[in-house]
Amino acid sequence: VIDNIPREFDRCCERWRELYRAALEQKKIHDKIISDATRTSEERKEARRLRNEAETQMELLLRADNTLQSDFYSYRYFACEGFLPGYNFPRLPISAYIPGKRKYRGRDEFVSRPRFLAISEFGPHSVIYHEGSRYSITKAILSISPEREMATTSIKLCPACGYIHKINIGQGVDRCEYCSNMLDFSIKSLIRLQNVSTKRKQKITSDEEERLRLGYKLKTGFRFVLKHGELSCEIAEIKSKDNNMLIGHLVYGHSANIWRINMGWLNSKYNGFLLDTETGFWKGDRYSSEDLTDTGKTIKKVIPYVEDHKNCLIFSPTISLNLNQMASLQAALKTAIQVQYQLEENELAVEPLPDESNRKIMLFYEASEGGAGVLKRILHEKDSFSKIAKLALEICHFDPENGKDLEYAPNSKEKCEAACYDCLMNYGNQRDHHLLDRKSILDMLLTLAKSEVITGSSSISRDEHLKKLLRCVDSELEEKWLLFLEEKKYRLPSHAQYHIPECSTVADFFYKDYHTAIYIDGPHHKYPDRKKRDIHAKDCLEDMGYTVIRFTLQDEWELIIKKYPHIFGVK
Repeated sequence: VIDNIPREFDRCCERWRELYRAALEQKKIHDKIISDATRTSEERKEARRLRNEAETQMELLLRADNTLQSDFYSYRYFACEGFLPGYNFPRLPISAYIPGKRKYRGRDEFVSRPRFLAISEFGPHSVIYHEGSRYSITKAILSISPEREMATTSIKLCPACGYIHKINIGQGVDRCEYCSNMLDFSIKSLIRLQNVSTKRKQKITSDEEERLRLGYKLKTGFRFVLKHGELSCEIAEIKSKDNNMLIGHLVYGHSANIWRINMGWLNSKYNGFLLDTETGFWKGDRYSSEDLTDTGKTIKKVIPYVEDHKNCLIFSPTISLNLNQMASLQAALKTAIQVQYQLEENELAVEPLPDESNRKIMLFYEASEGGAGVLKRILHEKDSFSKIAKLALEICHFDPENGKDLEYAPNSKEKCEAACYDCLMNYGNQRDHHLLDRKSILDMLLTLAKSEVITGSSSISRDEHLKKLLRCVDSELEEKWLLFLEEKKYRLPSHAQYHIPECSTVADFFYKDYHTAIYIDGPHHKYPDRKKRDIHAKDCLEDMGYTVIRFTLQDEWELIIKKYPHIFGVK
């Protein structure tokens, strides 16, 4: 760990560097557009807006004053990246300004909420209850450029998987980078929800029917971090131990970018809200059924959103499941993961994608600050889903060995027909209660209980990754070693013929996440001069913090692998 500190510190800085490079490049591109006389006035206007957005991003990245209120405050940033403990530097919440009452002037307050909760609780015209009074969200506190232009964003959200694609001027994508599905329409005029201001309405009454009836259309999307032009994620397959049948796919993304978008009122057929960009006040009201169009120079239609970086795990079943089964399986797996890994309910969250009415995949993410590292363990432990499924069977009142319906929850006197608060129901999934049915997922859970997780080492499938590695091997012995790993279902290396220039050596294979160099030594490594070079390379690599493992005779491979279970994924 000590040896790896410089390398880990450098790796953690890369996200800041990439953000700064991207903002700087965006500024340069739009500077050229603004000074190009052949461009139309609309193109130059849009370029100015995007340049202002880039300059705002650079200012946030470089800001030295008021650092405690910045996501890039050093301690907060390195805690988020997993380099430092993050208990005392949580993500910045969104705050609502609560004006003091007349007889208590000077007692103004701020009420704060986590970002993903604030997108609905602090949405336009939403209601806050605080110390015996009711307040309405009337104003958004926004960052406006000197040219009075508001920074907005446009994206394309994949209708099949919920993957987010950002759009720049004159650029766009037609197919999803994650699932290759066609992208149909873009969501424009997105604004990042920051702090808000409220106005006192009246005292709290017993009539809460209005609050319960109204709500927002919320959409969730995700995007993996890009490293060297490729999606930074790991892929695994869930296969049956009995017949090797494919049950589902798992994709893990470290510090993936997750968005929650407030598309508008739940009872409205139109998307967005009207905002006065000069004053920040929300226009219209929650009952408005009129089409939302820009009504002047300062009144604009906008769609608020929030984003955060979370460790996430995507589960895509390959077995066909209906809406009720997907909702029930989602609730069962979430509860089982919490029990298996001893998590609090607020430490793990799950969202159906692309939306609640069209559930195709489940997006699990670590909601607690810094993450518990559980989702990565699920991907890298062979029997993880088998254990989770058996626990889910117990939670759903079934015998985990034979699937017999026990009908009753422990210490309960009433039968559980479809779902109860001892199995699938909880306060957080009340909107799904009418869909939950524990009996509908019995077969799926029994299948998962007899499964194993087969992990790859890159953002492509294990089979494709193996073929890629085999194409790079330099000897027959190296090929045998790879096929040995595949036969035993051990973790495959991330690279083959990996050049490490600092030590003037090429490792036969390399595990990037574990800083481990693998050498497969044939007979020619017994010569004295080659032995001397091997010793020199080993000393250099170990001085730099790398682990060096050498394989020689095939009958010793199993013994060597069992010495490093964390690298090869040995059970």
